[in-house]
Amino acid sequence: MTHITDTLCAIERRAERAVVQELRLMTQEILAMRTQLTLEDRAHADALLLKLSHLESCQQVETVAPYATAPSLAFTGSQLPALTFDTLEPLQPSGYLVHFYGHDLGDLERVERTESLAAAVQLVRQHLCEQRRPVWQVTHDTSDGELSFLMNDDIVLVSIRLSEPSMPEIERPVTEACAALAAGDLTALRRLFVASALAQPERLAA
Repeated sequence: MTHITDTLCAIERRAERAVVQELRLMTQEILAMRTQLTLEDRAHADALLLKLSHLESCQQVETVAPYATAPSLAFTGSQLPALTFDTLEPLQPSGYLVHFYGHDLGDLERVERTESLAAAVQLVRQHLCEQRRPVWQVTHDTSDGELSFLMNDDIVLVSIRLSEPSMPEIERPVTEACAALAAGDLTALRRLFVASALAQPERLAA
């Protein structure tokens, strides 16, 4: 059994107990090494990709209750607007990033990630209800899909942005180091960074 075959088998064993995020990382790992596989290993990798996709779809559940069951807001005066996001549902990003801003200076306070637009909107509703901040305007940037929730002074309280994974071109040493790590060996990955860091003082001395 080859080293790559061992790695694929190790991924397959871990996949049975993995959550969605782990399954996606495994999928990216397999895709990164796929072009360097033999025909036999590639067939194994393709079958494993199908299995990971199936396991991920089995875990996809709606975690946010419908709008009608959401807790009512206690605001008097301007209420959070009742919004329909049906036209946005066809978008299929890997997730959504919710940015929460402070009102006084508009500084970014924190960022949270959700796997659905409904979950992101629910976080916004809960946050604004707790902070007692009424929304006067909601904008949607059709170019990048960003939603912004603003006060009457045009200060952004919260924004929701689509989150797409970064897919750089992966170098062969990185692929091999990650494959070794999946099999439990950290040596190659450590060498990628530690060796280059140790070499820098030598170059400066020269």
